[in-house]
Order: sequence, then structure tokens, then C-alpha cells
Amino acid sequence: MRYGFWMPVFGGWLRNVPDEGMEASWDYVKRLTQRAEAIGYDLTLIAELNLNDIKGVDQPALDAWSTAAALAAVTEKLELMVAVRPNFHQPALFAKAAANIDRISGGRLALNVVSSWWADEARQYGLQFDQHDDRYARTTEWLQVVDGLWTEDRFSFEGRYYKTDNAICAPKPVRKPTVYAGGESEAAKTMIASYCDAYVMHGDAPEAITPKIADMTARRQKAGGKPMTFGMAAY
Repeated sequence: MRYGFWMPVFGGWLRNVPDEGMEASWDYVKRLTQRAEAIGYDLTLIAELNLNDIKGVDQPALDAWSTAAALAAVTEKLELMVAVRPNFHQPALFAKAAANIDRISGGRLALNVVSSWWADEARQYGLQFDQHDDRYARTTEWLQVVDGLWTEDRFSFEGRYYKTDNAICAPKPVRKPTVYAGGESEAAKTMIASYCDAYVMHGDAPEAITPKIADMTARRQKAGGKPMTFGMAAY
């Protein structure tokens, strides 16, 4: 079993406590992450939202991917599980940038793939926001493109949402980053069983978690591929 923590990119995680003493700043998260690594934490999850969903939309929120790149250079052991929302990132360009961050970290990058839920945020930033099942269809194509760029010398793809033509991604990651994802819908579970490495769940009692693990294990066996791993948020 491995233990991680949620990076306080929003200045904390409690909506009912205005000031948790966790400044949404590079200096704070650097010191926190280095300390967590020193005392034995295994990973950190860096959430990706451009608006602050915890302390209020007018409050600061750190950018996930530039923060991850900086942390990659000032840590040595911690896995950096960074959230990524496919409708906010063109997949071929993302594959290139993420491969470089993985190189900087020495092979410690992981993805937490999130099919976006916040329509108003996408509207504010002028980005596409799909309906539920369309979001998972987009994410499926997105994962195929990223995986292709990371594993093949040249990669061509033509789908409903994305297209590449003999694209090159070099240098590639030190090792292909683990892809985590969560979701309770049929569309989400089908996608995760087919294209992801790990299933993440909200914290719950063992009797609620056990059938979810059994279900996803069976789905994975049917889809093929190596056994799935599992993660759970705990409070």
C-alpha cells in the first residue's frame, strides 16, 4: 500500500474554513512537497482547475502542470500524479510536454485523467464542454493519441475529435506514465477498463469498496491488459 496527499493548490481543501494556513503559492507547495517526501509519503495528487472551487472563484489557484514541472526538478522520489482534463489539452502537444516533465522527474510522472465537469469554467475560458457520454468518447480518443505518441516512433490517428499525421514525440517518457481515472457511470467504467492503469474511488467503507474493485477487475479481465491497480481518497 502507498500513501499520498492532495496538493493544496487552492490554499487548502475545506470550504467552511476560509484560511487553513496553506497559501496557494509556489513557495508553500515546494516546502510542503519536499517535507512530505522527506517523511515518507509516496505520491501527491495535483488537481487541475483554473478557477478555485474550494475557497471561491475569485481566490488564487495554482496551475497544475507548471507546478508539476517545477516540483519535478526539486524532488527525487515522490510520484507526481497530475490531473489532466482532455478538453483543455490538445493531446499531441500534451504528450510532448508531459514526456518532458517525466524526463525532468526521472520517470515519476503519472496522470489523473478527469473528464471535465465544470461547464462554467470551460465557458469562461472559451473551451469546448461536451455532454456526459461525449466527454468519455473524447477522453477515449485523447488517451489513444497520447499513448500512441508515447509508444510509437511515428503515430497517425483520425477520429471524431482528434487527428495526427505521422507525428513524432521525442524524447519519450522515461517510462510510460501510469494513467489513473475514476467514475461511476457505465461510460466511465468501460473507458477506464480499456485504456487506464488504475481506478480511483471516493473514500467509503470496505463493504462499499469491495464490489467496486471486483467489478473493475472483471471488466479489466474482459478488456485484456495487465491487472488494474486501485486507489481511494481517505479523510
